[in-house]
Amino acid sequence: MATNNATDIIRQKYSFDSANASQINNDSKQFNSGSYGEEPSTRQQALRDTGVPPGANPTAAKAEVAKTPQSREIDWRVSLQVPTEINSGPVLSPLRETSNKMVFPFNPTIILGHSANYDSITPTHNNYPFNAYQSSQVDQFTISGSFIAENSADAAYWIAAIHFLRTMTKMFYGNGSNVGKPPPMSRLNGYGKHVFNNIPVLITNFTTDLPQDIDYIPCIVDGETNYVPVESLITVNCVPNYARTSVSKFNLREFAEGKFVGGNEGFV
Repeated sequence: MATNNATDIIRQKYSFDSANASQINNDSKQFNSGSYGEEPSTRQQALRDTGVPPGANPTAAKAEVAKTPQSREIDWRVSLQVPTEINSGPVLSPLRETSNKMVFPFNPTIILGHSANYDSITPTHNNYPFNAYQSSQVDQFTISGSFIAENSADAAYWIAAIHFLRTMTKMFYGNGSNVGKPPPMSRLNGYGKHVFNNIPVLITNFTTDLPQDIDYIPCIVDGETNYVPVESLITVNCVPNYARTSVSKFNLREFAEGKFVGGNEGFV
C-alpha cells in the first residue's frame, strides 16, 4: 500500500519507539525541507547561516524628505539654493532645515546638453560647405524628481518646494524692496563637484502634477490646513547664467584639466 505522508515514510525506515524518536524528528525536518532524504536547499542553508529566523519579515528604510541626513559628511543630493532675498517666512521654513536648499529627496531624472553653433558657408560651385564657428552654450537643464509625502512634515516640505518655485519665477514688482529687479538666481548642486558644482541658474519653468487617483495627506502651514498628494512629480527647467567677470577668466586648457570645480561658480 502506498504511503502519502512523511510519518508513514519515516515509520518504514525506523521502528517507532522512544529509542529512535530523535532520529525520526530529524528526518521529519529533512523531509519538510525538500524531497525524501535530500539536503536542505542552498537558500535555506544561507538563511540558517545568517541567523535569520523562518518567516522573518523584510525591513525597508524610510525616506526622510524633510530632514538632511546627519550621517553624511557631504550631501550629494540634487538641490537648488534658496536666495537670501526671499528666504524668510513660515512657508519656506522646511527648506531652511535642509541647509537653505530645495532638495530632491530621490534621485531625479536630469536632461542636460551642450551646443557648439556653426554658420555654414556654401560658396558657389563647391562640393562641401565650410563651417565657421559662432558660439557655444550650455542648453537648458530639465530636472524631474518624485516627491513622496508619508507624513505631515513631508507634506509641508512639498508645499515649501512649490512655493519656492513659484517665487523664483516672479520679479520684484509693485511694493517692497528691490522693485524692478528680475527673478532671483539660484545655485544648482548635486552628485559631486565634477557634475553640478554651485552652478548659477535661472529657473525658467516648473510643473507638477496633482493626480486624481491617489490619497492626499493633510498638513498645517502657518495655521492653515492644506492637502498634499502622497506622490507627485516636480519638473524644473533652468538655464545657467554666468557673470561676465567669471566668463572673462575662462581658460579652456584649465577647464579640460578639471580646475574649474572649486570656485564660487562651477563651469559645465
